[in-house]
Amino acid sequence: MNRLVLTVPLLALLGTGCTPVHRVYVNGYSELDEPVDKGAPIYVGTDPNSQNPIFERQVKAKLQRLLEQQEYTLANAPQDAAYELDFQVGMRSEGTLDYVPAPGMYGGYHRRPWGGFAFGYDTYVPYLDRQYDQWLVLRLFRRHSDAAVRRQLVWVGDAMMSTETAALREAVNYLLVAVLDVFGIDTAEQLSVTIRKDDPRLAEVATSP
Repeated sequence: MNRLVLTVPLLALLGTGCTPVHRVYVNGYSELDEPVDKGAPIYVGTDPNSQNPIFERQVKAKLQRLLEQQEYTLANAPQDAAYELDFQVGMRSEGTLDYVPAPGMYGGYHRRPWGGFAFGYDTYVPYLDRQYDQWLVLRLFRRHSDAAVRRQLVWVGDAMMSTETAALREAVNYLLVAVLDVFGIDTAEQLSVTIRKDDPRLAEVATSP
């Protein structure tokens, strides 16, 4: 099994300054005995039943660009490939009810014969704190000439990040960069990676549709 060597830095480390960053949680699950051969053609597929095939094609283009940047070979058709790579991307949201104190004026006697008034918090207003979990799953299949076992699943990678807005089109860039850092690798545990907004790999895919 091809496992991650944890001493090799996989993260875009948080530096000084005010550059925005996002934390991405990544897992890799592998049954490969060695790293993916960069000369072995990879075909990137899409889900034909996707509710948004235009967005799927845009994500595919970003994925292909990052693979080429890492010097992997791409195939134009499944029958020309040694591997097939597919993906799923989506978002889920969860709201948490919380309360925030609201200032108001109150009065009292405080054990004295005259009243006293002061400002303080005498009530709490409920509000809904909503977080959006953006996620991406990649699956790598090894193709075989045997019709009985045409595709064998050999690696799965997933990435997730939380944001305060439903910005999946931007978040997918971070997710792709993070999960391809562990492409073909078994991470043995969940990794927490920090990616800066000025990461040059983001600039590479941000120019895609």
